[in-house]
Amino acid sequence: MFVFILGREFRLSLAEIYSLFPTAVFEFASEQIALVSWVSETEVCARFAHMGGVIKVVKILEEVKDIPDFMTATKKYLEQVDRTNKVPFAVAGYGEKIDNFATGLRIKKFLKSCEDKSFRLVNKEPKNINSAVYKKEHLAESRTEMNYVKVGKNSYMGITIAYQDVDAYAARDMDKTRDMGVGMLPPKLAQIMINLAGVQSIERSAVYDPFCGLGTVLIEAAHMGYDTVYGSDLSSAMVTAANKSMGEFAHKNEIDIDGLVFEADASKIAATIPESMDTKTTSIVSEGYLGDVMGTKTVTPDKIAEQCRKLTRIYDGMFRDLRTVGFRGTIIICFPFWDNRGKDIFFEDILPIIERYGFERKELLGPDIPFRTTTHKSLLYRRPGQTVGREIYKLELLPKEKLGLKL
Repeated sequence: MFVFILGREFRLSLAEIYSLFPTAVFEFASEQIALVSWVSETEVCARFAHMGGVIKVVKILEEVKDIPDFMTATKKYLEQVDRTNKVPFAVAGYGEKIDNFATGLRIKKFLKSCEDKSFRLVNKEPKNINSAVYKKEHLAESRTEMNYVKVGKNSYMGITIAYQDVDAYAARDMDKTRDMGVGMLPPKLAQIMINLAGVQSIERSAVYDPFCGLGTVLIEAAHMGYDTVYGSDLSSAMVTAANKSMGEFAHKNEIDIDGLVFEADASKIAATIPESMDTKTTSIVSEGYLGDVMGTKTVTPDKIAEQCRKLTRIYDGMFRDLRTVGFRGTIIICFPFWDNRGKDIFFEDILPIIERYGFERKELLGPDIPFRTTTHKSLLYRRPGQTVGREIYKLELLPKEKLGLKL
């Protein structure tokens, strides 16, 4: 079994795990962790580097009775570590509050009887270490971050096998052309959205973002191994910036990226889709147009209604055209919702558009996950303090026999 430590928007983290590991069984899930069985370590390690919603992964080694039993099991494991010099180790706890520093000191004291190696406790505080310390202390090489996990009445001991590399995200983000004076999709959220489209395969090998902006989705898709990416934007300046960022990313990472970034109106998508794009296997992954930027002092119901009218015209044209070209790839897309004095207002007008043109909203969370999506079958993402949030949908065109549309 494995424990996935979830990000701030834990429902999105759970949805990402569910999408990437279709055979997985969720034994337990909370706002902090997910205990998962029926996945292999090979699968987890192969996909983790491209998961935006999971902070780290713990491999369960054995069940323990309590914290003293955990310390005994940890001592036994550390004594068998294949190193003859000083061994760094750390203690982390989930599901039950423990003093990591004090627990680590007691374990270190027990380890004094070990004759062929010595041990160094990495923890300096009662809380868990972060990814920067994990990386600095090379704990991935020794596999010696020891985790105590409490799940209901059961307790486990496990080792960390993967930890999110926040430095790599920051480096890719800063490498993009950033002089456009606009906000950008967070790279971690871009990765989550790409993963929500499903496991990459020969049949699903291309990504298209019709609102590509500065190219975050395109760069993350290329980084994740997609060899074909398409992007378009109404702004020629955005297209120039995205092409520049893509070129610099490909050069820096010595990879070839097929595809095209071009200027196009997303509401007239049928006229601009390249002939090389396979509309049956390409996935659309896009933040979408979220409307004008509004802050807490400028947002009003009238301004939100105005934004909704503008967005309706864009998305009505887009989904009409996707229906016209028979786009059958998975669509992962964000629409805006607004915080108006503590009350969330959603872009409800998108629902009849989706239905009118024969697209179906798909579930993002599995039946054995004890959390639900919104009543729209969507999931939400909003940074603290932001007025405009993102409502994320998974959409697919209904089969011909189920359409019955009146267009």
